[in-house]
Amino acid sequence: MPGSKVEHLARRLLLAQLISTVLLGVLWGGLGAYSDGLAVIYGGLVSMVLAWLHKRGIRKAEQRVIRDPKGSMLVLYVGAVVRFLLLIGLLGVGMGVLKLSALPLFAGFVLAQLGFLAVARR
Repeated sequence: MPGSKVEHLARRLLLAQLISTVLLGVLWGGLGAYSDGLAVIYGGLVSMVLAWLHKRGIRKAEQRVIRDPKGSMLVLYVGAVVRFLLLIGLLGVGMGVLKLSALPLFAGFVLAQLGFLAVARR
């Protein structure tokens, strides 16, 4: 359902996360090291990927709920597990492989998550 309330909310959410992440990344990178600004943006992008997967899972569950309510719940639970594992993996890549600083990475992630909460509450 491209015109549904969930789709509209998801677009607003991703836009809010993108704007807040880029602003914090530019600010942090301008005041500190360039690599710290990249870490902020990476953390925000991780949050945005998880939000996109959440939206996709909700859409799948909505499509399935009429014919299989239990299967719809299973889609949501499996999606939560996948997002959790992906979070651990992406943060591990950011800090372990890319050697990004932990504090700005988590700051970007948390700021984007706060954007998720602020938009989702409405």
